[in-house]
Amino acid sequence: MTTADGSNGSGHDALWPLVEALRELSCLAEVGDRNFVVRMLSGMLGAHLPVEEHPIAVRHLYGIVEACRQRPNGLTALREVLDRIEQGSKPMRRVRAIITQMTALEMWPDDERDLLFELLRGVVVPDIGDIYRFVAGPGAPGLLGQTTFPEVFLLLETLNADPDGLPKPLVFVEYLATRVRLDLASELRRWADRQATRFGVVNELQAVRRKFVHVPMPAPPPRSQAYLVLLLQLDGPSGDRFRLSHWTQLDVTQGWYPEHGPDFVGPLDEIKYRVAELAEATEANWAQYEPEICVEFVLSSDLLNLDVDQWQWETDSSVPEPVGCRFPVAIRSLERMKAGKWHRSWRSRWKELNHQLEEDGTIAVESNYCHPARDEDGLRTLTSVFAREGRLVSLVLGEPPAGDGTGRDQVLVGLRAGIPVIFWHRQDCRLAEFTQTVAKLLHEEAPGNVLERVRYVRANAFEGGPDTAHVGNHLTVLWDDPERVVVPRDPAPPEGVVRT
Repeated sequence: MTTADGSNGSGHDALWPLVEALRELSCLAEVGDRNFVVRMLSGMLGAHLPVEEHPIAVRHLYGIVEACRQRPNGLTALREVLDRIEQGSKPMRRVRAIITQMTALEMWPDDERDLLFELLRGVVVPDIGDIYRFVAGPGAPGLLGQTTFPEVFLLLETLNADPDGLPKPLVFVEYLATRVRLDLASELRRWADRQATRFGVVNELQAVRRKFVHVPMPAPPPRSQAYLVLLLQLDGPSGDRFRLSHWTQLDVTQGWYPEHGPDFVGPLDEIKYRVAELAEATEANWAQYEPEICVEFVLSSDLLNLDVDQWQWETDSSVPEPVGCRFPVAIRSLERMKAGKWHRSWRSRWKELNHQLEEDGTIAVESNYCHPARDEDGLRTLTSVFAREGRLVSLVLGEPPAGDGTGRDQVLVGLRAGIPVIFWHRQDCRLAEFTQTVAKLLHEEAPGNVLERVRYVRANAFEGGPDTAHVGNHLTVLWDDPERVVVPRDPAPPEGVVRT
């Protein structure tokens, strides 16, 4: 069996013919041109391509090809993008021919593949990266971010079979069958048996199945960090409908590859109910692994002051509990995720923040800035302070980012300067209780990390009821990690809606 790249192996040497062909395209001659193609590819694939920019064309092109090669349909997307720019040129015909050779042939009917992916819907296997590396072998491309079962499966389709002729995707399915509940394992093995019969490798599959019975499976990391990321945006011109996107990842020790779920569109009350459904499902699906689950809301500037931490996490309860009492809840900025021009300073201050937290779990007093001013001159002062002080990593707002005040502008200045942590009171940032509470959260040594300590404050506030003036009922914290960016896809029909 030949590989998808037309070579006799799966190493990186097979990428060079395409790299050499791409060097002949005039549309890729300059760094800016190549970056433009990368942006078009990211949009087409619905995910950011982690390509390192380089002034030397061959290195930059190799990175582009490697990133595309590691994504299902990545090379096909590259061909389509270049076809739009280099229409009918002679060098493009050569590029098209090489990519055609590198594209994997269909191994089984679409309905069989769809059935497999449906069986795996909602299944969580924390060490999917380890399984891929075991099955793919040392010479295979590494996994990129945003990895899902279908993407791993489709990537394995592009690799050489082992000497016994057994396709690697079948080995992958066999390995998964050893990690899931018994009824699902039986379904997966029946699926693999049908494919092995088509390929004439039934005996080889049975041999692998017997071998895997004795292969020890690594347990998922104890108390791993897990995330439910919820992106909320206005949907449509009316202002009363919202689009909720979400991502989940059980374990981040092997990198950031969250799984994107279906979008949901509706009024705010229905959005809140959907958030509760997702929180319930996350708890149920991950219960056996006992992870530390953090819930993050990615919000645009006009939604920052929503009391999302006070939304309930269960769909039906006689004693509704806020999601911010159940889980550490943080806000993240959609604008900054999209603004690459702000990411350098964001990453720099994030490293400084982690350096301080690693020492004693607190942020230095001199690394926090409390903004008292409420006018344009105050914003100029804030901008100037951040430009001078590289060790500043947190900001306490002078007023909430709502209404006609300067709160939103204060947030904007902080985001632009790369500040990863911002606190505010959703009603009145001038309250002494608020500023004292934030000072304790940031600077005093206490059990748990900062977000966990914020959860304690919210839980204490819950005891007194929603109408009390306790700061925990109105406390928002933006805690923004540049290493864990999510990329919104083009709006798709929400659940239950069929586009005609």
